[in-house]
Amino acid sequence: MSIANTEQAEHWNTGPGVAHWVANQARYDRMHAPFTALLLDAAALRPGGNVLDVGCGCGGTTLAAARLVAPGGGQATGLDLSGPMLARARADAEAAGLANAAFRQGDAQVEPLEPGRFDTVISRFGVMFFADPVAAFANIRSATRPGGRLVFVCWQPMAATGGLPSSLSGVALVSARDVWAVGQ
Repeated sequence: MSIANTEQAEHWNTGPGVAHWVANQARYDRMHAPFTALLLDAAALRPGGNVLDVGCGCGGTTLAAARLVAPGGGQATGLDLSGPMLARARADAEAAGLANAAFRQGDAQVEPLEPGRFDTVISRFGVMFFADPVAAFANIRSATRPGGRLVFVCWQPMAATGGLPSSLSGVALVSARDVWAVGQ
């Protein structure tokens, strides 16, 4: 496994907070449920699709995606730097009987991904941790089939929201189709 984002890899594998995130995964999934719903609605996942979940953490969004694409043989693959979080994701997938959910430990910036493998790429608060967003998105793009989708939610500065008084005002939802050609 090649890691370019060593600071985040260290934080999410050996840092003092990783055990907290793993132990409280269900609580965080409940807190993030509104964002997950927005993400999955915008992603418009279809049965039989192949999904990459970038920065999947403990796998909550990967498992939700796996349920949506399962009919027709679809698969959801979670990619994350954190071994402890992925262990939790794998255990939850097994407990749920979701054989179409797979998890890989790796860095989105440099992880070898099969070209054109995924129909849709999703991320719930994962892309904000990229040390080199250009490298990460270029790598993700190479793994996305032509016409594929990228959908992510990411925290943004409150100033960017125009001061909207909403619980969602600090979040950006980005949904893109066929924008990968920019910068190729």
